[in-house]
Amino acid sequence: MKSISAVLFDRRVALGGVLIALTAMLAGCAFHLMGASPLPDGIDRMYVSYSDDYRVGDPPLVETLRQRLRERHVLGDSSAPARLSIDEIDNRQRIVSVSPVDGQVAEYELTTEVAFDYEVNGATQLENETLSVTRSYSFDNTERLGAEQEQSELLTSMHEELANLILLRVASANEKLAR
Repeated sequence: MKSISAVLFDRRVALGGVLIALTAMLAGCAFHLMGASPLPDGIDRMYVSYSDDYRVGDPPLVETLRQRLRERHVLGDSSAPARLSIDEIDNRQRIVSVSPVDGQVAEYELTTEVAFDYEVNGATQLENETLSVTRSYSFDNTERLGAEQEQSELLTSMHEELANLILLRVASANEKLAR
């Protein structure tokens, strides 16, 4: 017979999996619902910028945003009239629970927070916007490779969700601009 804490943990893990699947489906669908372009009428290109002097290459979130715009044929260069500036991306991990048996970490929480600005033709539409996504995952020290794989997959899905949320926020700002 399982202890109450083991049953609650199993339910939490199952619920977490269901929530991740639903979020991924909703995040994917939401962007497709708003149409082929997240840009206002008369604007045909958007540039995505990110600068971090201490990092080589762009983070996965920025690459995902560029890919989404490339798929819709609206990704532009630095002279594009619409500009999305990713100011900061912060990935954090914290311990959520430890095993009562051996005191080892049993569950982690991952949080990714992004800060960005958006402008069209030099006029600021969104300034210092922040979005964050949080997910939890189980950790078993005896299955370290599986846990590291799960963490990597969660971060990828979190960055994809944030890219969709950013583009939804941009599309919402563009709707207000069109009025």
